[in-house]
Amino acid sequence: MATPPMKLLILEDQVVLRKLISRQTGFFSRYPTDIDEFSDAAEALRSVAEHRYDLIITDIGMPGMSGIDFIKNLSAMGCNASLLIVSGYDVKILEVIASMGRAQGLPAVHFLTKPYSMDAFLDKLNQVFSEMEQRAALQGLDQGKFWDALNSANTLLHFQPVRDRANRQTRGYQLRFLQLPDGGQHVALTPELLRSLSDNPQLPALITETLLERVANWVASLPEESRAGKRFYFEIGSEALACENLFDRFAMQLRQLRLPNQQFGFLVGHGLQEGRSPVGFENIAKLKYIGFPLLAHKLEEGAFTLANLLRLPFDGVHLSCRALRLLADTGLGGPSPLGFLLNLGIPVSRLTVTGIDHEADMAWLEGVGDISLQGEQIAPLLSKQAIMADITSATEAKGASA
Repeated sequence: MATPPMKLLILEDQVVLRKLISRQTGFFSRYPTDIDEFSDAAEALRSVAEHRYDLIITDIGMPGMSGIDFIKNLSAMGCNASLLIVSGYDVKILEVIASMGRAQGLPAVHFLTKPYSMDAFLDKLNQVFSEMEQRAALQGLDQGKFWDALNSANTLLHFQPVRDRANRQTRGYQLRFLQLPDGGQHVALTPELLRSLSDNPQLPALITETLLERVANWVASLPEESRAGKRFYFEIGSEALACENLFDRFAMQLRQLRLPNQQFGFLVGHGLQEGRSPVGFENIAKLKYIGFPLLAHKLEEGAFTLANLLRLPFDGVHLSCRALRLLADTGLGGPSPLGFLLNLGIPVSRLTVTGIDHEADMAWLEGVGDISLQGEQIAPLLSKQAIMADITSATEAKGASA
């Protein structure tokens, strides 16, 4: 059965650029596309009212109605399309505009600064489509079937390696995706997943507890010498942090398996704002008291602030390459791109830079010290079986060098 085309709208007042974006999008899209082009924002809004679009690509600086007003009108109309802003405005201005769109309820807002390379446009387009796929997967997720799949031995867990910059040696693995049985869909294991299932107040705790138990049992099955020095990371949000006794039970399981708490780190980037459940703050203290590494995550996404970094007992930071570039652009840390974090008392050895997806990202980080790295340019997602092979080959190489 043929896949229906993606419905796209492109709003750009410069005809040459509009045609270029349309051609690039249609040619490089991993889906068949049906593209409508507009130079006038009011006409584009009328089309949005009449059609359902999957993706809208818009400029900001246009005569008549500005791109900002266009985005506000999209929100007022209840538009559910993903939004990609392509503009020559400063990146920080675009960050603010994108945050405005998200705050108004648009499901996904991305931006790309002009001028851009073909590779940058393709990467951004693929990022947008990947996010759309994940959102569609969550919307069609049956809670009962998902729970059954989670407990099935045929459901696969996929991890993304964390490696040191100098030698590319593996320092840890972050749990990222769950693949449903029989080659089924990949579901991103994020706080957004638990939020989508939180109509059942018990389900987030049960899912988190089950995932922790599965990973711990698997780690315990690895040879002790091969798992030594490796850390396994879990991203947790407000739903998991609000679960009573979740981390006490996990610590008890680790004692039974004779695994150290230090081997399992928790990435916290959501759920720390005032007004959240007090259990979440209790669990932050409890994680540290029990002895689990606690790491700051997603500083740039608004749900987490630098104030959290100053007042909460974090052992390290996972920071995207994009956010690190933004920090470096401020000049607050001096000549080093890590200066801002160093001024906060965070040593280089406690920083993991994520989102390293291109060779240019690696080049930008040359000479910054003994940081850890994560991303497609470092290593792709690995299944448990692939990690076994990865660990075995690393152990053999270490033995041979000795």
